[in-house]
Amino acid sequence: MNDQVRWAACYLRVSSEEQKERQSIRNQEESIKKYLALHPEMRVYKWYRDDGVSGSVPIAERPAGRPLAEDSLHGTFSVIIMTRADRLGRDAVDLLLMRQVFTKRGVQLVAVEENIEDEFSYDIRAVIAAEDKRRTLDRLWRGMNRAAAEGRYCGGIVPLGFMVEGFQKTARLVPSDRIIRAGWTEAGLVKNIYRWLAVDGWSCRRIAQELNALGVPTAYQKDGRLLKDSRGERTKRTQGIWRPGRVRNLVTNPIYKGEPHYGRRSGKVRDIIVAKIEGLVSEEIWDAAQETLARNRIIAKNTNRVYLLRSVIKCGLCGLTYSGYWDRGQVRYKCNGALVERGPIEGRCPNRSFYGYHLEDVVWRDVEVWLRNPGDVLDELTSEIGGSPAAAAAEADRLTLERVLKSFSSQRDRVLDLYRRELITFEDLQSQLGKIADEQKGVEQRLATLDEEIDTAPAPISPDLLEEIRARLDGLDDARRQEIVSLLVHRIVIRTEELDGEKRVVAVVEYRFPRVVSSSTGRGSSPPPA
Repeated sequence: MNDQVRWAACYLRVSSEEQKERQSIRNQEESIKKYLALHPEMRVYKWYRDDGVSGSVPIAERPAGRPLAEDSLHGTFSVIIMTRADRLGRDAVDLLLMRQVFTKRGVQLVAVEENIEDEFSYDIRAVIAAEDKRRTLDRLWRGMNRAAAEGRYCGGIVPLGFMVEGFQKTARLVPSDRIIRAGWTEAGLVKNIYRWLAVDGWSCRRIAQELNALGVPTAYQKDGRLLKDSRGERTKRTQGIWRPGRVRNLVTNPIYKGEPHYGRRSGKVRDIIVAKIEGLVSEEIWDAAQETLARNRIIAKNTNRVYLLRSVIKCGLCGLTYSGYWDRGQVRYKCNGALVERGPIEGRCPNRSFYGYHLEDVVWRDVEVWLRNPGDVLDELTSEIGGSPAAAAAEADRLTLERVLKSFSSQRDRVLDLYRRELITFEDLQSQLGKIADEQKGVEQRLATLDEEIDTAPAPISPDLLEEIRARLDGLDDARRQEIVSLLVHRIVIRTEELDGEKRVVAVVEYRFPRVVSSSTGRGSSPPPA
């Protein structure tokens, strides 16, 4: 190799956002060629072009950046020429590390449009590149939020049942009329899924089995076959099978009632942008589908274990149902609101879980004794009870509703903050505040009617049914015992109380005994809290 000749690698990169601003690989190439014309001692070893690649992508993961880094190991060139330092990357730490790596390999970095010959100048350029990246991301984030609040399509996978109409600033999600199966459009398929769940009461498992039996393609298959010219194409192959989890993810998406929630799947802590578009189902159908899902969740699936108090335990904090599970060889009950963040209170429910053996024994003993001799038990319970379980349950409901009332203030603050940051319009602000006010009014009305509900007894039970149960009381298996408990126990409300610095679980059991038999003592009562 001639000592007078310096072999150079010319690196060009432009991101997709820079392309929108009419910056191109061609412009960078022209700048470097002008520089080479002034330095005849330099010869081009190779041009490395990353067209449409973000500077946040590590150089080793870029199509042209990886060969550039590998070739620098072999000493085939001694200079890397680019237009600016930020072509190598947008992160200050990455830029400093890359300079260190290339310097150790005897490779000099040259930027034709700025000075990076000394370390201080390079460091300054690295910091400026990082700040430019931060500003660009902030600008993009605000623009995306504004577009989302206006109901525009912001990219990504197009949900099943929708298609993109328009382009860029006019792009919108609209119901899809594409045929996905003979006689079914995409939008029609989604409507059928909601009807099966909300009206017919099918489970997600049954819906998945029906779709697989009919040969209906999944959203992944649909994208691979039909969306060659659309945005949001999928890149991973799947089995193309409908599964219960896939059905559930579809029917819980609020976009199908016309409310896309932008940012709901983001891994970062951020505000959720709610917009309005044309939905595929009514809000009533969507709500009914969620109620069916909630009912199905309390029914044991794929398990041989029987939880005696399944579906009758309610949380006194968030109002959700407790579910049973197996823990260290024993049955344990836990609030569903503690498993995931859902329900009327913010965050996960703090109400405690508890082992079920003691409460199960107490409840079944009361039920069995009453079934064998209802009159004597009612007299005994009436004399022992010190307060009304219905009143205690109503008080638990009151605590839950009061917590919900307090949350409306923070909801209003978040909506006002979105408006101040110009992420939603004034009309959206008014709409959201009106919705919050309506919900608050409903909670206040519910609070006002709690006292009236204390005197409302549970629904009556057929005496003939009770006689049949008594006749079969001996030799019952666990499943039959659970059915009897669900029939005779109206609800069990769980609260967490602090006593002498220690937290303990308190259960208020409300039976359906008083409505089944008459007693000379008048209205009966339920046993005291377990």
